[in-house]
Amino acid sequence: MGEIPESDSNRLPERSPDRLPRRRKAARRSEILAAAREVFTTRPYDESSISDIASRAGCVEGTIYTYFRNKRELFDAVLESFFDALIVDIAPRFATIHGTRDRLRFLVARHLQISLDDPGVGMMIVRESRGRSAYFGSKLHALNRRYSRFLLQTLTDGVARGELRADLDTALARDLLFGGLEHWTFGEQGRQRVVDPSQVADSIVGMLIDGWSAAPCEAPIEQLTRRVDRLEASLKQGRRK
Repeated sequence: MGEIPESDSNRLPERSPDRLPRRRKAARRSEILAAAREVFTTRPYDESSISDIASRAGCVEGTIYTYFRNKRELFDAVLESFFDALIVDIAPRFATIHGTRDRLRFLVARHLQISLDDPGVGMMIVRESRGRSAYFGSKLHALNRRYSRFLLQTLTDGVARGELRADLDTALARDLLFGGLEHWTFGEQGRQRVVDPSQVADSIVGMLIDGWSAAPCEAPIEQLTRRVDRLEASLKQGRRK
């Protein structure tokens, strides 16, 4: 008897020959990045090894080299993944905020939140930026500049709107703020204190906007006027008696 042909309704759908391999390749890269992030956030870059990362990712070292040329490229990919997610989170909310004080409060609070959500990543960035003589021009340097544009734009717009002093050095102000936040966060983490990012942001922005100086002294003419007024009030009170 001849072979009975299958009807179209009984045939299994044809599978693209490379669909599953491509999907698996993307998943494997994500697994390697996740494993690398665990390793790089727990120990310095120079003390981290591809073998440790491969062990955590459940693969052999050779598999990692099919996705990344070397440890530095893998490290940079971990940094880029972190900053990409951070900027995607910040950008749409930043776009809805107007006014220098409110923008600063949002950016400071969000920056402080990183120390609560990703303390290991924060330390990884600090170690890398402080410990490498080749930081400037590196991948991390470029990513930091990309992230810091939110603050730089806030300061520049604040000057343009007259909310900040016209002679403000915006680059210096940016560096002082980020440096101060890094120093303060390090101290709070070392003391294991509970931090409320919003509350701290209010305090910091208040200092930045309002300044540390006391209220301006009265001009001599104003002081004299006040003394005359007090003297006249005292004389009137004496006459009534």
